[in-house]
Amino acid sequence: MEQQEIVSHRLLKEAMKGHLSWIKRMGFWGSVAELALLPLIVYFLKSIAGGSWLPIIVLAIAMGFEAFFNFWNVSTIRDNYLAANDVISTQQRLRTYKRREKLYTYIVIPILLLWIVWFLFDAYSAKGIPFPSLEILLPHFLVIAIILAIFFYTFYREMRSLNKAIKVIDEFTEKE
Repeated sequence: MEQQEIVSHRLLKEAMKGHLSWIKRMGFWGSVAELALLPLIVYFLKSIAGGSWLPIIVLAIAMGFEAFFNFWNVSTIRDNYLAANDVISTQQRLRTYKRREKLYTYIVIPILLLWIVWFLFDAYSAKGIPFPSLEILLPHFLVIAIILAIFFYTFYREMRSLNKAIKVIDEFTEKE
């Protein structure tokens, strides 16, 4: 009986690692890439797009905070935490991670959209030209829509993987 319980725990942990490994990799390496690209983004926004420093500094601070948050949030679901805890604590840790990730996303998207509007107005007013018509801005909006679609697909996939991991734990606890 004890041998069967050890095997069940091992299978549960392997299943969770499979569902969570890409989330941890994406969170870590996404944050590293974000911090690495930050100087290039600042250069592009200042030199090529022609924005003033205030919205660029706000974006740089926000990106730094976002990277720090991702590092911290992903660290809460490391394998050694999940292996050391009992099944119920692990499930609670995953639910808490999921709740933080959802809340973060629901806060960041509107702030990001407001920042984009602020930056566009700032960039056009700094150049002294009137704000362009919708036909001129359409390519900008198309790029923003594509980036948001990729972001929402990744977010949906992350939530689906978390739900699967939580469901595996639910099924495991029902068997016991």
